[in-house]
Amino acid sequence: MMNKKLLAATLALSCGMAFAETGLEGGADGLHQQSAKTLGQGTISAGIGAQGVVDSKASAYNYTYTTDGEQTVVGNLIPSMSFNVHAAIGILDWLDFGIVLPVHYDDVYPDNDGDLYGWGIGDLQTWLKVRLPVFDTTDIVNVAFLGQMYIPTGDDISGMRPRHAWYANPYGGTNAYSADDWALEASLLLTLDFNKMGIPLRWNNNIGYVGTIGEGSNTMLYGTGLNFTAIKAADLFLEYWGEMRIEKTTEVHSRDPLRDPMWITPGVRFHLAQGVDLALGFDLGVTALIPEEKLKNKYVVVEKRDNGKSTKYAVGAPMYGMSALLTWKGNPFKGAKDQDGDGVEDNKDQCAHTPEGVKVDEKGCPLDEDGDKIPDYLDQCKGTPAGTEVDSIGCPVKKDTAAADTAKPAADTAKPAPIDTAAICAAISDSDKDNVADAQDKCPNTPARAIVDSTGCPIDSDKDGVVDGLDQCPNNPAGALVDSTGCPVDSDKDGVQDYKDKCPNTPVGTKVDSVGCTLDSDLDGVIDAIDQCPNTLQGVEVNEVGCPIRKKEDLSKLRKGIQFKLNSAILTKKSYGTLDDIVGLMNKYEQAKIEVQGHTDNSGKESYNQNLSERRAKTVADYIIKKGVATDRVRAAGYGSSHPVADNKTKAGREANRRVELIPFH
Repeated sequence: MMNKKLLAATLALSCGMAFAETGLEGGADGLHQQSAKTLGQGTISAGIGAQGVVDSKASAYNYTYTTDGEQTVVGNLIPSMSFNVHAAIGILDWLDFGIVLPVHYDDVYPDNDGDLYGWGIGDLQTWLKVRLPVFDTTDIVNVAFLGQMYIPTGDDISGMRPRHAWYANPYGGTNAYSADDWALEASLLLTLDFNKMGIPLRWNNNIGYVGTIGEGSNTMLYGTGLNFTAIKAADLFLEYWGEMRIEKTTEVHSRDPLRDPMWITPGVRFHLAQGVDLALGFDLGVTALIPEEKLKNKYVVVEKRDNGKSTKYAVGAPMYGMSALLTWKGNPFKGAKDQDGDGVEDNKDQCAHTPEGVKVDEKGCPLDEDGDKIPDYLDQCKGTPAGTEVDSIGCPVKKDTAAADTAKPAADTAKPAPIDTAAICAAISDSDKDNVADAQDKCPNTPARAIVDSTGCPIDSDKDGVVDGLDQCPNNPAGALVDSTGCPVDSDKDGVQDYKDKCPNTPVGTKVDSVGCTLDSDLDGVIDAIDQCPNTLQGVEVNEVGCPIRKKEDLSKLRKGIQFKLNSAILTKKSYGTLDDIVGLMNKYEQAKIEVQGHTDNSGKESYNQNLSERRAKTVADYIIKKGVATDRVRAAGYGSSHPVADNKTKAGREANRRVELIPFH
């Protein structure tokens, strides 16, 4: 009798497997929690998970089942089991895809019905996790969305306890191993990794919703898990997780979290070699903490229908359980690291910095065929007899001949010396990791990443004092002053490096030309930074702020006298006097050149405005040329309403925008 209740409790534990990509199904942490972190592109995860439970308060539920009107009392529950095989792959750094195949077993006793006992596969699960790309797996905060599809592939005959809360269907037949319907899940995941702040703690949270296409019970999923990561070889974790039907149904299926699985799970997750994890956890049902008399009505009524036969029974949430996981994670698309390129992976290489091309043994150490503790690639006297004393290049040490005559031949007593791995590694040690063995390294303290020559000394190709490999600007001209990164200095911050700057002390913010000198666009001798009349004709005498001393030589004032009749390119009579002054100015300063620019407001169509501005500019330019100014010294351009100088929303602004500009060019 005890076996029966134990089985039903075990099956309730299996409901926890509803969470997609939990630890039990290959997730990164714990057993039942979900992490927002993703695998990374090309990384694969695969393994198996298992659960089993015991119900110590089975009498509280009065487990029975009724077949064809005959009731059978289940006195106890033998532990029932749920297993899964899972696999996942990182499609992108922020996108994972996975699949889970559950397998269940119920050992119901007595099984007068004949259909409650046995093995069966569960509903196939496929899931997709999307981590928000604004976060990175190295960040403290990670957020992800997870979607899962439950495909109704499960056995609809065997089993007693429904594996998921949404299997409990009050409107029709309910199965233990399958919803017998398609179901969809959507979950929000949040991970806070305090390890990034130096605190050995990672906190995972999830909340989700499962909805069935047909008549199943819509269900909420929830969970949180703390992982203590102070020990490198293993994480300790504490989880709280469960399922709860949220759809209002019948009296026996009312919304009550104690009718559905709700668990607290402490455990440990061991990090073994080669990406393998082993996790073990003790599952404590919250109902185990509730007095037995208060659990009398905390059960779910289940009805199974098959070929006209109906089997009804009641099951409750289990009390105790155990969960286990064995999983592997790795990236087969990336070869194992072998920094020295000797064909032995770094994690197996006992001589990590072997020079390129040197033959090594299975430990990654250079061969020493004659056993004289001098690697073959350094040994200048190969084949030295065993036991012979040799010098640093592997050649026998010369000894006194008389002493040698009285000595017993070495061959009679000498035993082959074992290969001294430590000595070989010492012979090729490379303290500064520049790929030049210390024995040949003339510059033994080379900084990391520096490029060195055959003697181990850093190279400085551009002779700027910053060695190659650390030099971020490796092709500086000789003599250029550089900073600590090897890039030329720009002391006055004008965008022109000091070695090119002919005006090295330019005030901050001043515009300069290609040689670092302040601009004087109109060539009047006053730099643009202080020039209040930036369009003065070349040669005109100006004051200290760059404005013409004589008003009749100020183009900004002369242009105001150029007027046109409404909506036409015909000059008014008053305009000719101003134009004659401009002609006189051009004749006085023969090197000067001007561009006549026509502008309009934004009234009307832009195509009309563009045409009008071009015609007005051409009218002015033609008049100046007609008066004797060379054609290469005058040009016309129309800009329509594209270059306003005032707000077109006001009458005054529109008047200001209808104008002719006289701009010198060189």
